[in-house]
Amino acid sequence: MFKRMILFASNKMESRFQQNEIIANRYQVVNHLGVGSYGNSYLVFDQLLQQKKVLKALRIHKRITKSGRKRFEIEKELLQSIKHRGFPKYFEDGSYKDIPFYTMEYIEGKNFEQLIFQDGRQYTELEAFKIASDVLELINYLHEQQLIHRDIRIPNVIANGSEIMLIDLGLARKYDQDVGEHKKSKRNLRKEITPQADLYGLGHFLLFLLYSNYSFLKKQKESSWEEELEISYQAKHIISRLLQIEDCYESCAQVKTDMKILIGK
Repeated sequence: MFKRMILFASNKMESRFQQNEIIANRYQVVNHLGVGSYGNSYLVFDQLLQQKKVLKALRIHKRITKSGRKRFEIEKELLQSIKHRGFPKYFEDGSYKDIPFYTMEYIEGKNFEQLIFQDGRQYTELEAFKIASDVLELINYLHEQQLIHRDIRIPNVIANGSEIMLIDLGLARKYDQDVGEHKKSKRNLRKEITPQADLYGLGHFLLFLLYSNYSFLKKQKESSWEEELEISYQAKHIISRLLQIEDCYESCAQVKTDMKILIGK
């Protein structure tokens, strides 16, 4: 309760950068993009290099604690370590009004939250699993680097033309197998530092895509997704294993094998 009160009070005190404000004598704020667990993200114009970038500034309730600032530093280091076109490039860091920030590549396109809920996009089973297969490749890259993203959600997956990109490493952690095995007993799947945490997130990501093509009837009795969605047995099998309803997947390779059967590649 006390922690929630501190969070509420700090959010009330927190002020965002204003449009056209110049950050660190270099970055002009174009607009506020969103807020995450650790930072406020802004689209800015780098007046030195004459290009758009994303600037992420540490939130007040995180910067007043040593652990919050340390976690922000770790997030920067993780982003710097990634060398893959499916993730935004890290550029530089700095401080403005004692607020730590860093900048990264601005990715054109829309995230799947915008595509589904704002643009009304609908996805067939095949389309949904092809997109999920692309996301799986990005998750697999992270796992090969011993990184667990821990925040696979529709706002963090961007469609940039035909290319799928994954953003926001604010909750990412280095994977330690011994720690991960210990945490499994707590069953807080999204917060585990295990490969299954990202696969669980992928399962929910898939459900959002599939429900985009579902018509909700008025006064309809609530049912499970297995009953509501008209999808193939293979699709249900994959999602059930991702969500650990059935025997869970141990690796991205296992998921990829099953997805190949469905999408035929």
